[in-house]
Amino acid sequence: MKMTKPIMIKNISLGEGQPKICVPLTGKTCEELYAGARKAKEAGADLAEWRADFFEALMDEEKLTEVLKGIAGILAGVPLLFTIRTRAEGGEAEISQEDYQSVNLSAAKSGCADLIDVEVFSCDRPENLIRKLHDTGTRVIASSHDFQKTDDRDALLKRFLEMEQTEADILKMAVMPEEFDDVAAIMQVTSEMVRKHTEKPVISMAMGGLGSISRIAGENFGSSVTFATAGAASAPGQFPIHELRTMMEALHQKNTSEENVSL
Repeated sequence: MKMTKPIMIKNISLGEGQPKICVPLTGKTCEELYAGARKAKEAGADLAEWRADFFEALMDEEKLTEVLKGIAGILAGVPLLFTIRTRAEGGEAEISQEDYQSVNLSAAKSGCADLIDVEVFSCDRPENLIRKLHDTGTRVIASSHDFQKTDDRDALLKRFLEMEQTEADILKMAVMPEEFDDVAAIMQVTSEMVRKHTEKPVISMAMGGLGSISRIAGENFGSSVTFATAGAASAPGQFPIHELRTMMEALHQKNTSEENVSL
């Protein structure tokens, strides 16, 4: 049986204990982003994700670096994930491959992003980009998002295994369920990855209301991070952070009490 090797990002250990809660920042302007960062910090987010595809000055490297420094300063120790979500994977960015790689590298070189999200199936030669990002000292999440459907279990596992072959530090998959069997499929495949196929932390979720249980119960099937709001949502089905934390804590206490009874 594989054992997840936790990764320390600042003061957060990913891959052990309860899943960590990440709050997305989706502002279009620096003022909106700074306000969102303050809300995330005040709400007790474990991590924050800057969804830079919403940012109106995405291609302005100087402005991008300035805002990264501003967000990191406000978060004051809360790890920052930098993400450009492309239209191909449900995001806002219509961007060339050259620009996608260039902006991600600029974010990494700023020294303000602790993690960079790389869409491995929408990116040309993702291994090359991941290697360059690692050269800056930045950790990488290999991600895959399907906002239309959920593939069958074999296809989901195949995608995870392909992601495992990259040099990324963390593996992430999000899918859109059409029925509850789809929710069960992503949870079961995540559990299999964690138990049998990888020592890397894994993040997964089924989106929308139907998939909401996957955002709460990651501790039970092996997902190490979940996403919640302290403002605007970045994906369907996200809970406000305080609600999510309450539900996760209740589940954790239930799990712990049952383990004690079994002992």
